[in-house]
Amino acid sequence: MGYAHDTVQSIDAGDSPDAIVCLHGWCCRTGDFADQVDSNSDRFRLLVPDWQRRLSRRDGSCSFEGICRDIIGCIEAAGISRPLLVGHSLGGFLATQIVFEHQLPVRGLLVLDSALPLPEAYRVQWSRAADRLEQGPYVQACTDFVEPFFVDAERGPLEQSIVEGMVGQPPGTAIGLLREICRHEWDHELDRIDTPVHMVASGRGALDMKAFHAHVPDATSERIEESGHFITVFHPDRVGQTMRRMMR
Repeated sequence: MGYAHDTVQSIDAGDSPDAIVCLHGWCCRTGDFADQVDSNSDRFRLLVPDWQRRLSRRDGSCSFEGICRDIIGCIEAAGISRPLLVGHSLGGFLATQIVFEHQLPVRGLLVLDSALPLPEAYRVQWSRAADRLEQGPYVQACTDFVEPFFVDAERGPLEQSIVEGMVGQPPGTAIGLLREICRHEWDHELDRIDTPVHMVASGRGALDMKAFHAHVPDATSERIEESGHFITVFHPDRVGQTMRRMMR
């Protein structure tokens, strides 16, 4: 089955006992992993929970603790054990929290262009972005915030679809999630990771690989210099190949 990039509901494809669980980013969609699901579900099971829609249906709380508990509940309800945990952007923060809190046995952690371990400059920038979103007008503030996520070669209908999807998310949730990222001291928590980790950064991301390696010395990493932030969409084969490599 082919999945569209604008898919918003949970995706569960493949019937292998070897599973990959993918977590989408801030105000994003499960369809951000559509290409990886289509290319890998013949050999692995892929679960992409719609964690943000579930948050909105639940109680609207942006607490990462609650979100992670819900994600783990989805994984366990699906009968999945020891998956490769993959997170893009904010999803990478969530996946990392699940791993360093040892809430779920995993095969490994794949971090896709998440701004870990959240340099102070980005903490300040994102706090200000949350203030700007709160002050409004929301649509313009959100558009201004996400516009730098793309490189020139990515401009076009697919970019517009991604932006429209992000801008269409509930303002309270978008603001709350940004503030929640900034609430945590990620550099202290990374020291607790004891599972294989690989990082993929874009040319536009804020993933500080040197700082991450200082906390997780055995982690491996790579950078796609020509890519904007949405590497799963614009460089799908590269991400899909990395997933397969980590499942060996």
